[in-house]
Amino acid sequence: MLAAVKTETIREIILENRDIPSLAHGEVLINVDYCGICGSDLHAFNHSKGYEFVNKPIILGHEISGKVVECNDPESEYLIGKKVIVESMHYCGHCENCKNSRYSICESNKCIGLHFDGGMAEFVKTKSKYVREIPDGLPLSIAALSEPLSIAIHAVNRAGEINQGQTVLVQGPGIIGFFVALVCVEKNAKVILSGLERDYENRLSKCLDFGITPHIADKSSLSEKVDIVFECSGSNVAVKNGFNNLKKGGRAVFVALYEQDTNLFLTQLVRNEWPIITSYGCGPVDYVSAFNILQKYQNKLNNVVGFYPLSKVNQAFDNSLNQDVLKAVLSME
Repeated sequence: MLAAVKTETIREIILENRDIPSLAHGEVLINVDYCGICGSDLHAFNHSKGYEFVNKPIILGHEISGKVVECNDPESEYLIGKKVIVESMHYCGHCENCKNSRYSICESNKCIGLHFDGGMAEFVKTKSKYVREIPDGLPLSIAALSEPLSIAIHAVNRAGEINQGQTVLVQGPGIIGFFVALVCVEKNAKVILSGLERDYENRLSKCLDFGITPHIADKSSLSEKVDIVFECSGSNVAVKNGFNNLKKGGRAVFVALYEQDTNLFLTQLVRNEWPIITSYGCGPVDYVSAFNILQKYQNKLNNVVGFYPLSKVNQAFDNSLNQDVLKAVLSME
């Protein structure tokens, strides 16, 4: 099979011919159709701080959609021929957090494509317990977006109640920020998606068709303070600006991962009773909600995705790093 392999050299991915993975008990083989490029893939590509655990060479990719073509136990035979996605976070199911349905912070969590080979290849194997069937009528190309949308859904649920009449500021117009904004629109909130002037053409402008208000942070200030801030940019400057835009008693939800330390003046947070809420990853139930939203918006979502053949994987990574595309997705066709 053809695979895109991240080497030990920074910012290097090469195409290699690899053996199709052999299956152990409980595993299935998926013929990959699409695999999205996530921010975590970009961090691994850059050898960023916090991603030292990624052992290279490795096949990246955890936003996977495709068809099951082989299994290794009778219990999984029903999956053969099914269109599926793969849950990115491979939780143990036995630790205290898993028993309390907090799968995203499983004590033994592993992420496909970061801890072991993932989906930027023609075939990928995984345990059948992490496979979810795609609903009828949802294209494989759009189903590949279920993982980043699930992360956004998990973040919005972590924020607590959001309803009509509240104003939400989402900082960072990448795909996670965009999806967080979209989920908040589904809750009838007034939603502002904030980015820089350079983000407008390829990112912020995409939100206009979804009931989201774009805001260029380096050109003007918000006219009113907001009830909730979702920090999805990973920028230290944005972290501090977010609190400046937050009402007293508002909520700040941190979704991004950061490459540098961030300093906060905690006295300001205490005096305004601003709780800091963090959100990481997603759990199985989030994919159910994600499928519903993807089905509703599937036609419009085609306009926010840039599709690249696997042979153009380096261009897809470069365009993602340069923010020339809101969401890059590799096609194995």
